[in-house]
Amino acid sequence: MKLSLRYRILLTIFVSCLVVGISAILVTRYLINQNGQSALIEKSRAVLSRLEVGRDYVAEMDQLDRLIADTVRQFPDGKLTQAQHRKILKSVPVFAAFQLGSRGAEEEQYEFRVFGENPRNKDNAPTEREMALLQRFRRDPSDVVEISEANNTISVIRPVFLSEAQGCLNCHGDPATSPWGDGKDVLGYNMENMKDGDLRGAFAVISSLDPVVASTNAATRNIVLGTGGFTLLAILLGFLIMRGPLRRITSVITGVTNASGQLANASTQISDASQSMATGASDQAASLEETSSTLEEMAAMTRQNAESTKQAESLAQEAGNFSDQGRESMTRMASAIDEIKESSDQTAKIIKTIDEIAFQTNLLALNAAVEAARAGEAGKGFAVVAEEVRNLAQRSADAARDTNNLIEESQEKAMLGVKVSNEVAAVLGKINDAVKRAGDLIREVAAASTEQAEGVEQINIAVAQMDQITQNNAANSEEAAAASEQLSAQAAELESMVQELAAAAGVGSGNGRTGLLGRVRGGRQPLVYAPPAPTAAPVNGSRRNKSLGELIQREQNQMLGMHGKDDQYSSDEFRDM
Repeated sequence: MKLSLRYRILLTIFVSCLVVGISAILVTRYLINQNGQSALIEKSRAVLSRLEVGRDYVAEMDQLDRLIADTVRQFPDGKLTQAQHRKILKSVPVFAAFQLGSRGAEEEQYEFRVFGENPRNKDNAPTEREMALLQRFRRDPSDVVEISEANNTISVIRPVFLSEAQGCLNCHGDPATSPWGDGKDVLGYNMENMKDGDLRGAFAVISSLDPVVASTNAATRNIVLGTGGFTLLAILLGFLIMRGPLRRITSVITGVTNASGQLANASTQISDASQSMATGASDQAASLEETSSTLEEMAAMTRQNAESTKQAESLAQEAGNFSDQGRESMTRMASAIDEIKESSDQTAKIIKTIDEIAFQTNLLALNAAVEAARAGEAGKGFAVVAEEVRNLAQRSADAARDTNNLIEESQEKAMLGVKVSNEVAAVLGKINDAVKRAGDLIREVAAASTEQAEGVEQINIAVAQMDQITQNNAANSEEAAAASEQLSAQAAELESMVQELAAAAGVGSGNGRTGLLGRVRGGRQPLVYAPPAPTAAPVNGSRRNKSLGELIQREQNQMLGMHGKDDQYSSDEFRDM
């Protein structure tokens, strides 16, 4: 269901008052609840502090030790009367604090509870939760505050520690210090051998949250009543105030709707100019794409140049290494050939000498054999020696032949040296080839640089195209400025209608103003959109924006000048609307 403006305003007033009322209720309930809980906590802590003061007061009276000594004298068998038993209990500081807390519970509307481990009174046995609290008090003796939503109560628990100065160890201390020596205290309970400062139990002050809840509900009820009355009053006043002006506002809104239709037509013309600008932007994007492609090609060529440069550097380094290896090989080869030659020469001389010695020795052996034969029986021994000498000469000849073979091998090594020389020459040839390839790569780098220059030229051409497209966009902006003239005229009508709307709301007087809307409806000729011819001159962004703003301002001034002095209104007055 679509609501009228009047009911929307009244609904807004109602919702605003409702939101404010709900917020006030929530905040008030929270504050009252927090303050009530804080007050109960402070009250419970005050009660516990009062109990500690009472305990200290009874301890300062110092009656317990004297009373125990008198009891031991009066009752040596340890059987106390009820009167004596009550008298001793009244002198115990902790018991006095317990009595003080119990007596004030009903009067101050709280529940007082005492609990501890291994209590002498079974009613003070701790629950599972209270046992956990006792364990916590051994680590942290500070007070504990607990809120029970199930019981709607708030509890403040404070630990109770034994104090030797207050006489606690007379009942809970070392059994060896028992008054009658039987391990029991003066009241007949077993002594627990506890020490000064040990945790004995805890005092708990439990307060009901019902008064806090009652106060919260009462405050909520008062806020609801007050908010309801205020909401009804605000709706009634809003209805009375807006009844008359809303009629005039409705009429003015109808005129604004008609003017909006004319603005829609002018917006269509602006849309056409914007479409032309979009086409130019597409062309510009295409040029940018070409530019990007050219830059990509330049980047690829640059990378190729870099790779070629690296290869050229690597080949140059390789050529240098080959050259160094060639020089070293040539040096070693020359030294080896010289050494082989010298060794061969010396060996040849030695072999020649050995061969001559073997020949002469063989001749001598033959002569000795001949002479031994002539000597007959007497020369047999000499013949044996001659035979051995001949054998030795034969061995020397064999050694000479072996050495000759070695010389031949040396000659073969010399030939190998010649082969190594040839290999060195081949290495030097490779060096020359590498140097040539390095030269070729360098030439390729130069060619790539030339291509890069051509790519830069293409970028310049693309930039020129982008500049031309920018000029076309500037011309389209001028067309959009012409279309905005019609928007200026419609804006003047809207200003007149806003003036009537302000008068309907009771802000302006409206005297002497028939409004521009009546004149436009009565005889204004429709504006014809005539876009100017596009200019070829370059126009930058700041100049285009400035010319467009000046054109709109000039058109507004002309439209306002069409109406006489009676139609002029104060800008201050319009601003006050």
